[in-house]
Amino acid sequence: MTEGPKRRLPIVGSDAPRRTASLGAGGSRGPQTTEGEEAEGEERPPWHWAVFGMVATFAVWLPLAAGTHALLQRVLLLGVVGGELPARAQAVMVGANALAFALAAAAGGLLVGRYGGRAGRREATAGGALAAGMAWTLAVLQGASAGVVVWGLLLVVMASLGGGAARLGGWLGLRCRPRG
Repeated sequence: MTEGPKRRLPIVGSDAPRRTASLGAGGSRGPQTTEGEEAEGEERPPWHWAVFGMVATFAVWLPLAAGTHALLQRVLLLGVVGGELPARAQAVMVGANALAFALAAAAGGLLVGRYGGRAGRREATAGGALAAGMAWTLAVLQGASAGVVVWGLLLVVMASLGGGAARLGGWLGLRCRPRG
């Protein structure tokens, strides 16, 4: 009869995180910390930072969008009679909201570039494009009436704007990393 792997007992009084061997879904055994922390010296994979960039973009963009909307409502919508916005006012609204999104995507990219470990401009760009895709999906699900071509063009423009601004932020973040 073959003997299975021996289990190590934790050393009493040790300050190191307790590690246990567990059988995962893939059948492999590996060390896991019981405190939910990453083991010292392990880095997150770069693709994790693309998701962090997307979340950071949303976290910055939502308050910026609310502030932009409130400001535009005060400035532009007070003089509107009959409910129809002039074309110039519509262009200002679109431009201000696009600027708010670009600033948020640059902030998300800056986070990825500065703190992302092995992640760089590529992951920052992916985070901005993911945020744009998520925002586009939410807009589509709200049921606004527009043609397929319009929605497709809007996705391309938003992904380009978000990805480009996040790439710029990622570049700045990489330059801000400590040397050494």
